[in-house]
Amino acid sequence: MSKEELKLILDNPFYIKNIENPSLEMQLAAVKRNGSLVQYIKDPSYEIQLEAIKSNALAIEYIKSPDEQVQLMAVKSSWNALKYVSNPTYEVMKAAVTVKGWALQYIKNPSEELQLIAVNKDYDAVKYIKNPSERVQAEAVKNYWGAIKYIDKPCLAAQKEAVRQNEEAITYIDAYGEENIKIFLKENINILKYLYENIDISLVDEVLITKLKDENVEDKYVIDFLNLEILDMDKVEFIYNYGSKKAKKVLIDYKLAM
Repeated sequence: MSKEELKLILDNPFYIKNIENPSLEMQLAAVKRNGSLVQYIKDPSYEIQLEAIKSNALAIEYIKSPDEQVQLMAVKSSWNALKYVSNPTYEVMKAAVTVKGWALQYIKNPSEELQLIAVNKDYDAVKYIKNPSERVQAEAVKNYWGAIKYIDKPCLAAQKEAVRQNEEAITYIDAYGEENIKIFLKENINILKYLYENIDISLVDEVLITKLKDENVEDKYVIDFLNLEILDMDKVEFIYNYGSKKAKKVLIDYKLAM
């Protein structure tokens, strides 16, 4: 090995392109400075592959048949390195979606386990799943209600969870009949902000009576009902007439705290 050549590589790692059979020391010097230069090394050793990935995770693109540990190092360092891995092992795919759910876009026919890991990491990873199962939909929406925006035909469980978290979710649910509206009203009375002009008030009364007479009614539901300005009615009287002991207690505590 020429010390001159090594110095040239240390000064300008791209010089390795001009060396026919670079020594291990030369190879290491080059890839430590620029991982992508591994493309100019024929049959790089495991050590060289690792050093290249340490320098630049996306250098995996230039490594033919990288060892699984090299693949793992790459995707753990940069999830989108998965794009450049041909035939990744299951553990590599799992590591990638654990780092970033969006890595799912580079996996063909991901298992439900991988889908669940992905949407739990990043709720909007669901947009990369074709026909997600009800379980995957529910997990995505549980992570954040806005996931409903990315599901073409959300199941009822996902719709309910989204509406429960935020009333705005109702604006992303295209088709719903009277029975579904009742279900959504029981989850979150605040959806009336978006539906009031197109809903029969008798249906609202029916849902409120059923919900408020329940001894297990949530405190939040009662308070949301009391604060819902768009609903023009004597809410205190309504609770006294139809509410359970629990609903009446929440009402009294709320009024005393004002």
